[in-house]
Amino acid sequence: MVKETYDWVDGSLFLMIACAELTDSYLDEQEIEVIIQKTAFFVSKLAGEGVAYTQQDVEQKFHKAFLWYTNIGEDAPQHKMDEEIIKQVKLVANSLKKEKWFNADFAQLLIADLIEIARADGEVIKNEQNCINMIARLWGLSTPFYEA
Repeated sequence: MVKETYDWVDGSLFLMIACAELTDSYLDEQEIEVIIQKTAFFVSKLAGEGVAYTQQDVEQKFHKAFLWYTNIGEDAPQHKMDEEIIKQVKLVANSLKKEKWFNADFAQLLIADLIEIARADGEVIKNEQNCINMIARLWGLSTPFYEA
């Protein structure tokens, strides 16, 4: 069996899916739409010269990241899925941070996208806030949500 490889787009999508789905165990259509729109926008801005992603490419990347996310749940011991996903979120966030092109602008853009995705279903619940705050802290940013 060949191990799947993931690039920065897959990792960014994974973070978006995890923060949206992990927190309320549901990924609704509005959240999916916003994730795909945000990804299409930032890959067009950040992918670099000569690298073009079509809408179909972005949707394929979304499905790849979603399978990555769901496979963690399938492989996790019973009642440990959330812990395993949080571990993976931390690994992915730290992996992105180690990229030579990673900077505060990218970090702020992705955090802003995570907030917009969280708002897409009409409510930003505490778990979504915690997930986004955790990523912001890992990236050395101010946390966007109040922490008691």
